[in-house]
Amino acid sequence: MVGSRMRSRGLTGFATLLLFLAIIFGAVPPMVTAQSDLRYFFETGHWLRGAFRQFWERNGGVGTFGYPLTEEYYRSDGRIVQWFERGRFELASANPPIVELGRIGVEYTGDRVFPQVPPFTTNAKQRYVPQTGHSLRGLFRNAWERRGAERIFGYPISEEIYEQINGQWTLVQYFERARYELRLYPSRVDMGQLGRPLAPIQLLDPWPPEVAPPGPLNEDGTPRPPAGFRPGTPRATARAIFEGGKDAIFRVEGEGFRPGERVRFLLDSPDQRLSSLDPQPLADVNGSISYAGVRFSSSGFREGRWYLTVQGQTSGRAAIVVLQIGSGGQPSPPSGPQPSGPSVRMSPGNGTFGQSFLVQAEGFQAGEKVSLWLTAPDKSVRGIDEIPEADRNGSITDAQIKVTIDSSFRVGVWFITAQGNRSGRQAIGQFRVDAASGGSGGGQPAPVPPGGRGDPAKLGQLIHDGLRPTGDGSMVPLAAPAEIAFSLTARGFATNERVAVWLTRPDGGVDSLDALSRPDGRGGITATFKVPRAQDGNWFATAEGASTGRKVIVPFRVTRDFVAPPGTSRPANRNGSVSPAEGNQRTRFQLSATGFRANERLEFWITSPDGIYFLSSSVTADSRGRVGVSPSLVVQLGAQNPAGVYGYHYRGTTGGVRADIYFTYTGAP
Repeated sequence: MVGSRMRSRGLTGFATLLLFLAIIFGAVPPMVTAQSDLRYFFETGHWLRGAFRQFWERNGGVGTFGYPLTEEYYRSDGRIVQWFERGRFELASANPPIVELGRIGVEYTGDRVFPQVPPFTTNAKQRYVPQTGHSLRGLFRNAWERRGAERIFGYPISEEIYEQINGQWTLVQYFERARYELRLYPSRVDMGQLGRPLAPIQLLDPWPPEVAPPGPLNEDGTPRPPAGFRPGTPRATARAIFEGGKDAIFRVEGEGFRPGERVRFLLDSPDQRLSSLDPQPLADVNGSISYAGVRFSSSGFREGRWYLTVQGQTSGRAAIVVLQIGSGGQPSPPSGPQPSGPSVRMSPGNGTFGQSFLVQAEGFQAGEKVSLWLTAPDKSVRGIDEIPEADRNGSITDAQIKVTIDSSFRVGVWFITAQGNRSGRQAIGQFRVDAASGGSGGGQPAPVPPGGRGDPAKLGQLIHDGLRPTGDGSMVPLAAPAEIAFSLTARGFATNERVAVWLTRPDGGVDSLDALSRPDGRGGITATFKVPRAQDGNWFATAEGASTGRKVIVPFRVTRDFVAPPGTSRPANRNGSVSPAEGNQRTRFQLSATGFRANERLEFWITSPDGIYFLSSSVTADSRGRVGVSPSLVVQLGAQNPAGVYGYHYRGTTGGVRADIYFTYTGAP
């Protein structure tokens, strides 16, 4: 249960305020899920949140406004402003606040004079706009009327004219807030990227995906992002756990590094002075440094926001941790009317069934109510009935709100969100629910020394929890080496709608797949491809409808972690068995797994010797919690199958129990 009662969906208390903040020229936005306030864009390295995010998503998204180029910031006139590739958002000081759009078309054209046309009666072919004395016709008129008209783009301030765009003569038309550009092959109207030359250069610095700014920046770009962050750096994960004591000790944990590489630590002070920490442990066979017990003292640290960068020296994989330091080097909640940013966390950070987590949160307005809700690994939302009141320091920790993990919780990473009902300040933390028995329900099996040509310690990695699609889409396989072909499927578009498809690389670069995508005539597309660059890490395939603006984002991983050719040692089986353990083309491998709940739905994935990680359709355990017994599960491989170690993996969606079964296929006739 959660607190004393739990609701299956819904946001409590703060919902009215959140809706008002996102009211857009009188339109009521759709309800959002718990994790929708903060959204990170790898394409440009910036965050989008709150009313700006709701406006962006309701009114065309990237197709209309492009990606964010800056963070939110306080302009000299007191407004909160954010720049995008094709627009500028401004939060007007109304009651309730509304999002207004900057007149960047007027600002970009400056003193240029565009001849007006004599008035005429609007007809089927063209439309006269008396407000500016200009006209609209053809594809430009259709796009203007369909995508928001004057509410989004303002009125036209020119007629259709030809200009050189990126070295090519292009038919364009300027509006108060945009420039339309006509593309001929295929025929479509794009929005010109007027925001790029106009956005303040001091606000363009990207932020890392694990660190959001504490709030709107100042107009000079302060506070700056962590000095240790470099765009395109592959990401790991890390935590700094405060242990207390007179020396204000922090303990550092982390995962996701290359096994055996040395990991260094950099501290970034509030005035952005970099210093290094002496311990440089070696990552273990699982790529973790948590075993090393690295500690450092924050005694004497100046107050403010510190960043700790943890980076592998061979792989370059990095993680950044935020440390909010108070007096005496100890972490403390922000105080006063202008806190540096709220925070929320669970104590402990991970646990199993039957265990209770304590909600700890700070940084809200004194005396305001704070609403809480959870987001599950499958993105469903659960409300927490208790709505505690922040104390005079803006903290709700003393309210002793507890979340008890019962059978309705699935194994994996959960998020908790806290939002002040009066201030609107929001913080998001995470915690992990582990399996009740013998493992983490999503972690690694016991370390096995590497042997042969593959690394058996990597074959049991569970990666699909972190590779869930946004929208109706899938990728086959979910992970593979760069030389393997991937197949993207995306659905939910309008019939015969043009769908743009592109890849976002781990370094943030973009590669188009438009030429490879094939519509199925039913509102879906498929694209089979090999990654154009052999960059290991998480990639993103995006499909976006040109007319509806609907978007499907499917993450996948390019890696050789699952390659297990002949000579690779088999990891130990867990909660399962196979007979025989090694065989050829004539062998019938009999597999079975136990320990699940009766008739429980199981996630099922396979790893094959060529490095493919294939997430299959779910299966169901029998009435005694078994797989492969009734009915039996027999695997027989042929000449087309690669030789080496195969892994068959199952995880209960309710109980979280893992089963991992490995066998070796020689490939011999």
